[in-house]
Amino acid sequence: MDKSISIAGVPVILVPIAREGLKGLNLDTILMFRFYKTVFNQHELCVVEPTSDAAPLTPKRSRDIAERIERAIGMPVAFLLPSLPSYERSRLMDQGVYFVVSDKYVFLPGVLINAQTKRQGKERKKLSATAQYILLYYLLHKEINEFTLQAIEAKIPYSYQLISRAAVELEDKQLFQSVKDGKTKILFSDTSRVILWENALPFLTSPIKEVVYTDDLWSAPFYIGGVSALSHYSNLNPDEQQTWVIWNKDIDKKKDADLAKNDPDSNYRIEIWKYSPKMLSQQHEYVDRLSLYLSLRDDTDPRINKELDIILNEIWQ
Repeated sequence: MDKSISIAGVPVILVPIAREGLKGLNLDTILMFRFYKTVFNQHELCVVEPTSDAAPLTPKRSRDIAERIERAIGMPVAFLLPSLPSYERSRLMDQGVYFVVSDKYVFLPGVLINAQTKRQGKERKKLSATAQYILLYYLLHKEINEFTLQAIEAKIPYSYQLISRAAVELEDKQLFQSVKDGKTKILFSDTSRVILWENALPFLTSPIKEVVYTDDLWSAPFYIGGVSALSHYSNLNPDEQQTWVIWNKDIDKKKDADLAKNDPDSNYRIEIWKYSPKMLSQQHEYVDRLSLYLSLRDDTDPRINKELDIILNEIWQ
């Protein structure tokens, strides 16, 4: 039976796709959804609606399933969902997953012109490590409403030159605005922190540059990260193997190369980050929750995804 919905205020008719039109999909995928096709903005679109007994999907899993269906059916895929928390919307958008939530929220980039080619095209340029650090520093320090380049230089481990370049990136991405007070440049955001975070997500990357393993920690400025940090911030039980984080610039490669090895069964998992894990005070031994989220958001463990959502939501309360 046809189904009527509204997409961005435009009424559309969803026509069920018969089983024979789903060739190339495995039975598990077919049983997870109700499949429809429609036309929106003069382009065909496959709309999939999870069945009532379908298990919740992580954003990464949703992306993988959407790509599989798209290859089999030959048209862009959007999930039809009854509701979606703001942090889940951000995670789906960051994964490039199309969705329609009742008539409230729609994520269908552009007008779906050659959407498949668009997905395979050049990825949107990400923020540099310095720009991402400054953004996260701002988000985590709620007492900061605006800042100058000179003021932020005194608080973070980056040179004025790098900060100046990062400020240009943040303005180019329309995440921050600036005004001049004489010769001094002042940066600020006119949105709430949660909206700024959601707007920034497509430009953010995992801070992890490399992962190594060792049985012995060496003398270096380490912070606790990974599941070890998540268990501190949440109700998740810690792993027996501890995860420690270090900035790649704090590694003496000649001295430390012999201590690191590629045996995942070692006592310690060492994440080498692209930016400094020193986001809060020097006495704070755990990595910040936003960087932690970015480092773990692609994990397929549903327990980890659940706890990440909880600690992320706590930040904006």
